[in-house]
Amino acid sequence: MRGIMVAVGLAYVLSAMGAGRLADAAEPAASNEPGLGEKVGSTAKKIVEKVEQGVKNTVKKVEDKHVPEKVEQKLKKAVDKTAEGFEKAERKIKNKLAD
Repeated sequence: MRGIMVAVGLAYVLSAMGAGRLADAAEPAASNEPGLGEKVGSTAKKIVEKVEQGVKNTVKKVEDKHVPEKVEQKLKKAVDKTAEGFEKAERKIKNKLAD
């Protein structure tokens, strides 16, 4: 129990020290360099732009390849095959019952 309390206390002290350093790092330096907050914000904007561009490219590729139409055709073919299988099974059952 004492070990857990020491670990929690140590973690608290270290986190308080780290928060102070992080707050200092978030403030812009005396030079014209952007602060940590501005860097994070600009990086987040770049990530969003890249994701949006990737989504646009993917949508364009899907539309160019006519994926929805191909999926529809494959599903229709699967339904037709299943229907044929059921018809065949029905005929076999009728033949066995007729005998």
